[in-house]
Amino acid sequence: MVLFDLFLRIGLDFKVAHCNFRLRGNQSDADAEFVSDSVEQNKIPYYTTHFDTVGYVNKYKVSVQLAARELRYAWFTEIMQQNNIQYLVTAHHADDNLETFLINLSRGTGIQGLTGIPEKTDTIARPLLAFSRMQIEEYAHTETIEWREDGSNNDTKYLRNRIRHKILPELKNLNPNFLHNFQKTQEYLNQSATIAEHHLFELRTSIFIEDNDILKVPVAPLLKLNPIQGYLYGLFGNYGFKEWNDVENLLTATSGKELRSATHRLIKDRDFLLVKEIEL
Repeated sequence: MVLFDLFLRIGLDFKVAHCNFRLRGNQSDADAEFVSDSVEQNKIPYYTTHFDTVGYVNKYKVSVQLAARELRYAWFTEIMQQNNIQYLVTAHHADDNLETFLINLSRGTGIQGLTGIPEKTDTIARPLLAFSRMQIEEYAHTETIEWREDGSNNDTKYLRNRIRHKILPELKNLNPNFLHNFQKTQEYLNQSATIAEHHLFELRTSIFIEDNDILKVPVAPLLKLNPIQGYLYGLFGNYGFKEWNDVENLLTATSGKELRSATHRLIKDRDFLLVKEIEL
């Protein structure tokens, strides 16, 4: 509701979208009613829907959190396309970013996984990303904005919540400026990632050959790269090939050997690697 309040104060032309995942019984319904009352009082256009989240989990064998994310973003995209809406604006904050960093770090990731949640993409803006959860709560208290907390945020069976309630307090106890220092460090990482991506773009442009629906990559220049594994991750990771040892071994494999990701095939063909999209 802080983001809602800020938009009202600024006088922006905006709409509100709220989805009910029906995971918390009466609490979910009460949240939906609260949002509905708020937008009606302020005469703001409003979209609402509900999902059978449990049914989605059982059908696609994914976690509850992933199911909720996929459902809401698919719905947001549909609303934006149907109503010519330019941006989806979310209320992610600095603590969310730190949690995402630690989740990715715990699972193993490259530099892109450590750069966190982007402040802006072509269709999504996150104007509160620079502010901590504490700062946002203080604003809500000062401006007497009703604060509603999703009860599931306290359930530590979810990794994000375990990090939020068990790990982050300890890190902040070690250094009260931990979040601020993390933000500076992540900015350095983002700048480093931008430099690396620019270099990789130039490298792709110079050695990747487009041949209809196939990308042909000569092996010889790849073998000269150093550190070769880091380069291979950067060049082929976007196609789902993130195990750089496997890609490196493919460079010297016999013709016909291949790797498969969820979306692409990587095939050794004499002096080339071929990248082919898997037809679904």
